[in-house]
Amino acid sequence: MLLGLFAAAAYSVANMALRQLARTDGGAGWDMWVAGTKAFPTFFIAVTLITWRRLNGLHSFAEWSFVWPIALAAIFNQLGGNLPFQMSLRVIGLAVSVPICFASIICSGAVVGRIVLGDQVSIRSAISMGLMVAAIVFLSSGANSRTTSTVSPAAVTEDVPQPETIAAPTALDASAGPGVTVGVLLSIVSGLCYGITGVYIRKAVRSHMPVAATLFLFSAAGFLILVPGSLLLLPLAEIHRTSPEDWITIGIAGTFNAIGFFAITHAMRFLTISRANVINASQNAMCAVGAVTLFNEQLSWTAMAGICLTITGLLTLDRR
Repeated sequence: MLLGLFAAAAYSVANMALRQLARTDGGAGWDMWVAGTKAFPTFFIAVTLITWRRLNGLHSFAEWSFVWPIALAAIFNQLGGNLPFQMSLRVIGLAVSVPICFASIICSGAVVGRIVLGDQVSIRSAISMGLMVAAIVFLSSGANSRTTSTVSPAAVTEDVPQPETIAAPTALDASAGPGVTVGVLLSIVSGLCYGITGVYIRKAVRSHMPVAATLFLFSAAGFLILVPGSLLLLPLAEIHRTSPEDWITIGIAGTFNAIGFFAITHAMRFLTISRANVINASQNAMCAVGAVTLFNEQLSWTAMAGICLTITGLLTLDRR
């Protein structure tokens, strides 16, 4: 339980760092660059752990027949999970994207877990998934409400020069980019992909695959695919303009993401998946607080209702 809570806190810090890196004018290239480079700290930690295991005479990987499906899941996780999630942060912000993503994780994980692992879907789990779907509807409405203009009527009707600090520098313009609807869909897609790959991660760590090897495969897929892809979309001059503050934030995101991954996978060795998800649900509250206090994101009553429905659905989930 302590590992699960620690993982939720680490993931929340990583998500806040990724939100700090979201740029309305960066485009998909910048999102791909951030999602790819954040894998470097995770890769370094994974290599260190694998080296330590080898020095102590422990095996590092399982048989190839078991490794290649995890490698494919890692690629799927990067392209369908991490990249769309970073793009959704740019459009709809942190407070809305995290609960939508988490609701999709629960629903897809339950369905795929039933197919791949034979996990039973109880009545309570079915009710929980229904609440998650309702939460997505409310959160999507809350995201759309953020498109309202922040400019006061006086700024429109009067010719008096207005200050240029209408919104906080870190606030996202929900009307920018592909649109809020696409942002919501990106968050849903990322959650679906996270839920599907999560089933294979759980299958791996409960067998002979060390957590360090799983961490290695997922981080290597990140910078070997996303970083070269970003170089095709993002001008080199833009990459050279990456500030030292951005590099530090990328390092924080990658490090805490690795810590969260390592903690939650070990927690799954001792907890049922449903119980681990309930504990991990505290991310919703942590990220909502961070979004409001650090990034000046505004939460409508529909967004708050969606967050509450998400937590209610997680608490309703069967814990056996």
